[in-house]
Amino acid sequence: MAKKILAAALALVMCASLAACGDKKEDKDNSSKASKTSDSSKADVQTTSDETAPDETTSDETTADEDKAGAPVNNDTTFQTAEVTMKLINNNIIYIDENNLETRPTNEEVQAAIDAIFKQYKAAEDKDKQAFLDTFSFDILKEPMAELCDISFKYDNDHSDEEFQQYLASTNQTTKYAVVDDVIGLLEKLGDSDVNDKLSDAMEAKDGAKIRELLNKLTDSVKPDAEAVKTNLDTATIFNSKEDIQKMGDLGDDVIYGFFLEYSGKYEDQLYMRLTFSVLAGDKEYDLGGVETWSVGDDFGVYLTNQAEEVDMEEDMKGMSAKQIFEAMKLQMTAPEE
Repeated sequence: MAKKILAAALALVMCASLAACGDKKEDKDNSSKASKTSDSSKADVQTTSDETAPDETTSDETTADEDKAGAPVNNDTTFQTAEVTMKLINNNIIYIDENNLETRPTNEEVQAAIDAIFKQYKAAEDKDKQAFLDTFSFDILKEPMAELCDISFKYDNDHSDEEFQQYLASTNQTTKYAVVDDVIGLLEKLGDSDVNDKLSDAMEAKDGAKIRELLNKLTDSVKPDAEAVKTNLDTATIFNSKEDIQKMGDLGDDVIYGFFLEYSGKYEDQLYMRLTFSVLAGDKEYDLGGVETWSVGDDFGVYLTNQAEEVDMEEDMKGMSAKQIFEAMKLQMTAPEE
């Protein structure tokens, strides 16, 4: 399915089509050994909070209380209603969310996520296996993964899954848990199988110290010449050693990015996001589908679940600047229904 983020918005079906675009890669393995929730419970990330956190870098954002009251914002860079927030960032990023996030990223964090996305995609285009593996930044998630294991152990026997989910929501870790669970699933495919088995045993024994030791070994085992990487990299990621990936090439100076944020959560110095992503360059449009990103401090990791799909750009979009598209989308979203 073509994920025409910006064009769909202009066609007055933005919210419905963008929400549908968020489906993750269907064959993604969700049987992580650390998992306590099903895919359906992960989807509840979108509804864990009725409040919208203001953008930390934009002084004219409304507060959460104003959002709940439906107070609109409409200026040169922000359009916000009770249902949706849209921003124009750096004059070339059209950012959209549906006011259902745990927390909202700053403009700088949105730009950093885009940079990480293209770093991973470029490494896949160049068939640079080491550079590609480096973009996952598995190392920065070792302690967050161990911490989530510690939390899950406390809720294993004496508490219900609902209590576990409530604790995650109350500490702003729902999105963190969902994203980290997927990262652990990816590590199971790319990491050393013997270490994976030992890690499973340590989790069964609820041995936090051993888990930390084995997570170090597991992340260190993800190397270009490792057997698990040779066997599973092509099927577990967008990296394809046998065929060329869809190349986006030189996008030019007028490139526009469509950034639809499905889930976002901050915990301490960590940021976790799920989003769908589109690129407009000249008369071409590329949709990258689902993306997960994580950061600790200034270090970013990213997991692209689909290669770019070149789709036909709507005629009305051709030749438009990001500012023109932003203004057109505002008009469409405020137009009275016929």
